[in-house]
Amino acid sequence: MDLEPKYFKFQEAFKWVEEATHGVPKRVPIYAQLCELIPGEMKKSARDVFHDPVLLNEGIFTTCEKYNIDIPSMDVDTYNIEAEAIGQKIRFNDDIMPDIDRAHPLIREESDIRKIVTPDFDKAGRCSFVVDAYKVFENLVGVRTSLAFCAPFSLAANIRGIETLIMDMCLNPKFAHELMTRVTQEVLIPWIEYLKSKFPQTPSIVGADALASLPIVNIKLMDEFIAPYVEKLRYVCGKRVCVPNWTGERYAKNPEQVMDIRLRVNPLFVEGQDPDVEALGPQFYKAYAKKHDIPLLLGVGAVFLRTAEPEEIFNRVKHYVKVGGENGRLWFYLCNIEPGTPKENIKAAVDAVHKYGTY
Repeated sequence: MDLEPKYFKFQEAFKWVEEATHGVPKRVPIYAQLCELIPGEMKKSARDVFHDPVLLNEGIFTTCEKYNIDIPSMDVDTYNIEAEAIGQKIRFNDDIMPDIDRAHPLIREESDIRKIVTPDFDKAGRCSFVVDAYKVFENLVGVRTSLAFCAPFSLAANIRGIETLIMDMCLNPKFAHELMTRVTQEVLIPWIEYLKSKFPQTPSIVGADALASLPIVNIKLMDEFIAPYVEKLRYVCGKRVCVPNWTGERYAKNPEQVMDIRLRVNPLFVEGQDPDVEALGPQFYKAYAKKHDIPLLLGVGAVFLRTAEPEEIFNRVKHYVKVGGENGRLWFYLCNIEPGTPKENIKAAVDAVHKYGTY
């Protein structure tokens, strides 16, 4: 994987990320989640893209160049990797990203929990593809990549079924805790440690856990069944581990209560995404970040980005950047850009960040 460093020009923006962690960068850096967009942009089969680390990386970098996005990030179909490695069937398709075969969950009966054992990460599923993808990324851009994993609740939900898992938590909590313990101790801790051995200088290890959001779950489940297992990961694997992408605080009577639970699993920064930011206002997130003296990541949502008019997108992003970027410590994010999103809409969002996020 000794590829030529073709994309070193992105290094300046990575410096802005580091500067924004503690103070005022030259400009608010903008990320985008591109994994659903890349196959169409490259006119390649999604099946091929998510098996070929070079093809995936080329898609990430060329798409960032096309839309003038500052920060390329290594996005794979993160929710599938560990599940596939322990035997969960995955559905691969030429047109869309891979997904769990939800008609055939790995854990159908309680006795199936014995299937959850530590895999050989050198050979299991697409674990080697993930490692190679990270290596290609580092070679092409010349920076240390952040690592990604599927957080305990989303992994358990993907191999058990989300409805069944929530029923377990309500009616059979002993088994639910056993399942959460098993995926944490037998799969995720060894997988994170394996990745750390390959990339010891990684700046962060970020868990994906969108299913652990209101109103899919409630505050009680977040507090008792979900957050403790992320805290276990942080205790064992280190403070670089975080799970930032729980959402839905707009549904809570006291949104700050939800943010306080979120802070337990990600004390590194505050993240707010639409439609939560639209509902609560960017001021809410900026104030919470100031209160805890940590940086802020704000993002506009995929549906809004696909369906709104460019002027509306520009003005919302402008508002978020001006409020969130006061005195620095802001990153910006385009959440999971969907295929079919008009190019002028993406351009409007990026232009607003570049214009109003420059200090």
